[in-house]
Parts: sequence; C-alpha cells; structure tokens
Amino acid sequence: MGLLQNHALFRHISQEDVRELQKEVLKLELDKGAMLFRKGDMAEATYIVVFGLVKLCLPSSQGNDKVLELIRGGQSLGEAMMFLDEPYPFYAEALENTLLLKIPRHALLQLLDRSPLISRQMLAGLSYRLLGFIRNVERYSLQNATQRVIDYLLQLSASQHSNDIRLELKKHLVASLLNLSPETLSRVLHQLMDEQLIRVCGSNIHIASEEALKSYQTQIPAMN
Repeated sequence: MGLLQNHALFRHISQEDVRELQKEVLKLELDKGAMLFRKGDMAEATYIVVFGLVKLCLPSSQGNDKVLELIRGGQSLGEAMMFLDEPYPFYAEALENTLLLKIPRHALLQLLDRSPLISRQMLAGLSYRLLGFIRNVERYSLQNATQRVIDYLLQLSASQHSNDIRLELKKHLVASLLNLSPETLSRVLHQLMDEQLIRVCGSNIHIASEEALKSYQTQIPAMN
C-alpha cells in the first residue's frame, strides 16, 4: 500500500480506494536488459517505476533504435496507449534492475470513474509529458549538436545536484536520446574538453563552471 501511495497520483485518494486498487496491483521486478513490453503488444496497463530506469525506444531494422524517453523512479508509463486501447508503437526495456507496479487498465478506469481529482491529475501528467515531447522537437529543430549536449549536461547536473555528474546511459544511447550520431556526440564532448569547460573520464563528467558552459552555449549559432 505504501508503494502505491508514494506516487503523487495516488497520494490523496481515500483508504478505501487504495485498498480496492491494491487488490489489482502487481509488483514486477525486472533485471537489467529485461523487456517490460515489446512493440505491438497491447497496452493493457499503466506502470509506475518504484526504482530503477526504463527506456522507451522505437526499434530499427538497422539496429540503431531511437530512444524516446527515460522513465525514472516515481514516474509512470503506458497511460496514453492504455486509454487508446492500442498496441504499443515502441518497446520498454529496463536499463538497470527495476521495480514496477503494474495497474491493470480496468482497475485504473474504475478509479478514474470514481475520482474526478485523479482524472484531472492524470490528464495534467499526460499534458506535461506532451509538452516535454514538444520541447524536444523544438530543441532538435532549433539547437545545434553542441547546444543539445550542453542542455543535457546541465539537466544532469541539476538532477544530480552536482558538477560531477555520471551519465545514466551508454554514450550511444545518449546520442540517440539527443538525436545525434555517436560520432557527433564524441566530437562535441572533445570540443567542450578542448575549451576546458568539462573533463571526461569514462561515464563521469566534471563541469568546470556551469556559468561558463551556459555562456558558451549562447555564444554559438543556433544551427550549424
């Protein structure tokens, strides 16, 4: 019960609703590299990540799958396709050992019918995620490779509360997330190192100065 109510969406529902929902919720433990679902599977549930990391990807026949989004602890996935009752157009894979709560479609829909507050909160969450995708499209359209990489590093620094950051993903996945080739990502990192803005050691990156990095980002043309 505690795991469910720790999620913001269910924090304020009644104890009776929690008990009813808890009867339907399943715990799923995924090892690193395990698939939660594949492209073409029917969307029959919403998932809440308790801890761990899940990537959502579009598969490619060439093997260079496109990373769409990373789902971290406290976040959810699968709501939009569940409401549409459509198959998933992407797949979900655990990038590290991950614990999830699976909420079946019928159980969540029953709760939404009883609770306008939960309905509004879920609608707000879906709207926020849509806004995030729009911002990503804007970033890919208006920012060059260097600006995208700097944005990503600054976001990691903010989320990890440190100038010494650790990449969550292997570099080829970071490149896919930023809509770059691995070669371009490598070139940009070396460029920032040459400017003495960062130091790179494997998956660990030290940002010498956030202000200097932001200043450098604004000085380069928006598109190369």
